[in-house]
Amino acid sequence: MAMRAQQTDNRREIFIDFFLSCVYNVDTMARPSKQEKEIKEHPNVKGQVPPHSEEAEKALLCCMMTDENVPIELMSVVRSDDFYFRSHRLIYEAMSTVWNSNRPIDLVTVTQELDRMGALSEAGGAQYIAELSGYLPTSANFKAHAEIVRQDSRLRQLMAASNSVLEMCYAGSDALETLQYAEKAVSDVAENQGISALRPFDEAVSEAVSDFDALMRDPLAKRGLQTGFRGLDSLLGGLHGGDLVIIAARPGQGKTSIGMNIVENVATSHIVNGEPSKTAEPKVCAIFSLEMPASQLAKRMIAAAAGVDFSKLSKGELTGADDWKKIARARSALCMSRIFVDDTSLTTPMDILSKCRRLKREQKRLDLVMVDYLTLMSSGKRVENRQQDVSEISRTMKLAAKELDVPLLLLSQLSRGSEKEKRKPQMSDLRESGAIEQDADIIMFIYRPNAGEDTPDRDSAEIIIAKHRNGPLGTVKMRWIGEQVSFKDMDEPSAPAKAEETQSAPRTLSDDEEGEEEDPPFDPSAF
Repeated sequence: MAMRAQQTDNRREIFIDFFLSCVYNVDTMARPSKQEKEIKEHPNVKGQVPPHSEEAEKALLCCMMTDENVPIELMSVVRSDDFYFRSHRLIYEAMSTVWNSNRPIDLVTVTQELDRMGALSEAGGAQYIAELSGYLPTSANFKAHAEIVRQDSRLRQLMAASNSVLEMCYAGSDALETLQYAEKAVSDVAENQGISALRPFDEAVSEAVSDFDALMRDPLAKRGLQTGFRGLDSLLGGLHGGDLVIIAARPGQGKTSIGMNIVENVATSHIVNGEPSKTAEPKVCAIFSLEMPASQLAKRMIAAAAGVDFSKLSKGELTGADDWKKIARARSALCMSRIFVDDTSLTTPMDILSKCRRLKREQKRLDLVMVDYLTLMSSGKRVENRQQDVSEISRTMKLAAKELDVPLLLLSQLSRGSEKEKRKPQMSDLRESGAIEQDADIIMFIYRPNAGEDTPDRDSAEIIIAKHRNGPLGTVKMRWIGEQVSFKDMDEPSAPAKAEETQSAPRTLSDDEEGEEEDPPFDPSAF
């Protein structure tokens, strides 16, 4: 009986081959043997082959031909490159062509398309296609088969990226260039987990209406990242992911200070009464300082957070116990924050992007990036003039903000025009301003009309919102506290509030509660 069944199967195969060869006039018997199916050893691991599953690939192709619902779900997810065997890649390409021409995917249409492509023999012949169509009795598990194929594909992509890096290393390529290539290659594999598909617009509309409803019920529900300045947050609605925020000013006007103030406020927003909140997740902030070393930034941030005189702190002239208590609280809060600093000079936008990618992977999140400042950057590409260089920097920074889905604060210098003419800065004062104006989502200027003058309002400052892609323009009144190298809201006291009353940055005692000048000599090592 077994022999008779085998003979029957043989006659069935011969008949199928004969029938299809008559229809398509091709040699259907040119099926690749198992040894010919591109199973090759990995060049760097003797005796091993790249990850693949012949069974999963066959099963997936079978489901594509036997269930009309499968192509609907998989055509935008699975690519031909995801298949390890060339024969299967060709078959899937033929299926894609058939599908895109609005024809059903089945044994006849796929075989006909392969014949038209001149690839029927290379794909295994008509009989192999017929065998695939009957490989599985059901298509119920097609998603599991697709996941196996895609997982193996990602592993092979990683192997290919690794091989490319090895080749660059052996070729003696520049180390920094090779490192950047390696980071980008791995990042591309990690981020390319799926192929973006078109979404019905009604889904986006429904999400928007839901957001509006949430805002009506709770104005804080959908707010952006809070800067810690009430006036700015009220006008901007917070900072949102993907925003490129330009903070521009003349030298000495405080652009680094306000940038650091925002970072400090964001990074310490989870600190409540000197302790980490049990409900608020600490936010991750990255600072790229091309102008100041990390130690100098730390000193400025401590002075601002503690509310002490920065010049006295730098000169070692602080002697009072109260001042050192403030510094101790500030140190504690900043040490509980998740701020990461890079003070490498000659940093390019691609350097920043690759480092931020790595930081986001390691920390599982990234909430805010600050770059100080644009004028000291180079695109790292050959350009004809500085304007093209700035254009490339601006474009890459915007793409980085969008890719990372974080607000990116980019500090920039203003030309001398506003200073000479003693007027408020405007868009044209941005150096090489064309590309910056176009790429930025928010542009804000720092204007201190009486800076350096001995007048009662010498500390007055205005933050001018000159561009706001998704909201109104306006001016926010603030105060510059030079001794603490920080900005304050207009109605906020010069000294920070008591630590018991804060929910963000570390605060200190009010002026009335501070110790007297006659404090005895104090040993800061006690703190």
